[in-house]
Parts: sequence; structure tokens; C-alpha cells
Amino acid sequence: MSRNKRRGRRDWLDAPLTIRQEAPRWVKSQLYSLTHAVNRGAISPNKLTGFQQTTGLADFTWRLYYHCRPNRRMLPVTDAVANAQGYVISMHGWDGSHAIWEDLFAQVCAANPRLVCFALDVNGFGGSPFIEADNPPLELCGPRGDMMAVEQWLNLLKLHRPGSQRQVFTFVGHSMSGAALFHKTAQDWEEDRYSLLALAPAMLHKDTVKQAFYRTVGVGIGAGLQYNFLDRFKNKLAAPVMEILAANASQAVKKEHARIFKQTAKGTIAQTFFALGLAEETPPPRKWDNVFVMLAHKDRLVTLAPTLDLLESMGLTGQNIQVMLGDHYFFSISQQSRKCHAFNRTELLRHILRLHEEQRR
Repeated sequence: MSRNKRRGRRDWLDAPLTIRQEAPRWVKSQLYSLTHAVNRGAISPNKLTGFQQTTGLADFTWRLYYHCRPNRRMLPVTDAVANAQGYVISMHGWDGSHAIWEDLFAQVCAANPRLVCFALDVNGFGGSPFIEADNPPLELCGPRGDMMAVEQWLNLLKLHRPGSQRQVFTFVGHSMSGAALFHKTAQDWEEDRYSLLALAPAMLHKDTVKQAFYRTVGVGIGAGLQYNFLDRFKNKLAAPVMEILAANASQAVKKEHARIFKQTAKGTIAQTFFALGLAEETPPPRKWDNVFVMLAHKDRLVTLAPTLDLLESMGLTGQNIQVMLGDHYFFSISQQSRKCHAFNRTELLRHILRLHEEQRR
């Protein structure tokens, strides 16, 4: 039993919902939620209540990936987390869940057994619904609210201890959560080592056409909810939105988006989409030397030219940006996108490992 375990600091690790053997040999994953951990006595109810009041979320769910070390004694998850070189924290985009990453983070752990990866459900989707799911507060639905909830979760689990440089953090965000990374607070992180990897970040400050599109769809969904006809309309709405969102993604990703769309309160879908179209939360000025952005040349949701203009105006340079061939899910491989998306996925894996090593050194 590890020292941390004896002190009771990692008790939530003893309360997984499920345990799964991953395809890369020696990699396992465990699914967790805050409410389940509370029910198992691993987290105090008061801490959950504080998290809920701050974030507006009823629960928070994540999948943890770790390597079991084949050449040594089989490390339990408690020791794997306590002794990790670094943590990779991943955040999906609008209408997604932790499952949209498929086996990416199992591959990360296979490539570097000293990394532990957390794939989160965020922003009212999947296993992290809003308390007021039919009408969540707008200020909690956008990228800044998304990032704030993740930082609250890190603090609740004591994964982040300000000033402790033992672990390196690599944050990976796609679409809505790619934009959320630019709202990560600097307070209490000044002495920590971390990187931000933004994939197709939905930052629409210089794209008025997309702003109008996001707001119009959000209002349309909200009107459907108000007048109680959305259930009849949602199948017609889902198809074109999914086609724009995940046209060349794998079938597994498309099915997951359809599943989340069906199960999520329509007020949440409306408010989160509308919040992206507001584009009022300009990222605060800062140094961007620990940030890397990956964009796609055929992205229909995050248009390339306005996004590049915005990143340039924020002070990012060519050293911080890579443009890939593909669409919004440029890292998800389907039969029609295999030629370019397979390369993109390999590049994404390489950048996650590279950013970790650069911060570790």
C-alpha cells in the first residue's frame, strides 16, 4: 500500500464504476463519477456539494487510463497515479463524451507507461449533466465555465497541489474544450509545469458568420423546447448537425454523438451551442510558449482563416500552430478519411508525448 493510500489521499481510486482491459496490452482503464465516489464513502458529501454549487453540474464523470508495468510487479491504480511522471487531462467538445477519443489515451499510456490519462465528460454532457439541465446558467455553458469545472475537479481530487512540480500536466481539448484551454487560470499554477494542446478550438471572435450560425441553432433548439415540438424535429436537426460536426469521423464517434444528443436535455444542447456563438469571452493576455494548436483545413465548424487571424492577434506564432489535412474530427479515422486522418492521429499522439517531455525537462 502506498504512502498516499495510507494517508487516505487517494481513496476515490478505490471506487470505480467499471474496470476495463484496453486493446494495448498492459493498459487498463477505470470509469469514475463523483456521486458514486460519495456513495462509496470515498469523497465527503460536503465536497461534492461545494463542487455542484460552483460548477452547476450534478455529477462529474471521467475514465482513467494507466499502464500495469509488465516488467515489474503489477502496480495497482493507486500507485500508478501516485508515482506518475505526469497527467494528461482530456476534454471533449460540444455534444460529446470521453468516448470520442476512442483508444487514443490507451495508446498514450502504452507509449509512455509513466503517464496517467484522464478522459473527462464535461460541460453538461455524458455523465456530467447540469443540475438545471433544461435551463443551465449561460455563464457556465461556455468555454470559460468548461475550464472552471475541470480546475474545480482537479482541486477536489487533489490531483493538483499548487507549487508541487512532481507531476507534469498536459491538457488536451477539442472544439469547445479547445477554446476552454485558453481560459485556464494562471493563479496557483505559476510554479507548475503544464502544456495546453488545443484541437480545432471553437474560438469565433473573428468569425461573425459562425457566431450567427451557432446562436441561430441555439435559439432554434431553445424555441423547440419552449413550444414542445423539438422531439418531432430533433431527428431532422440531428442529421445535418452531425454531418457538419463529424462528417469524416469514425462510425463509433458518430454513434456516440447521436447517443449523447438523444440523452442530453435539450436546454443544455441549446445553451451550450448558443454560448459558443456569443464569443464574448476573449482569452486574457498571457505568454503562449506552452500552447500548441492543431487546426484542419476543411473544418466546417471552426473556419481556418478567421481562427488563424485570431491566434495571430493573440500573439501565437507558427511555432505554436499546425494545420492538418482533414475536417473537425481530423484525428478520428473512417474509411473515407483514412488517407489523411491516420497521419493526423499519429501526429496528435506524438505531440502529447512531446509536450510532456518538454515540460518534464
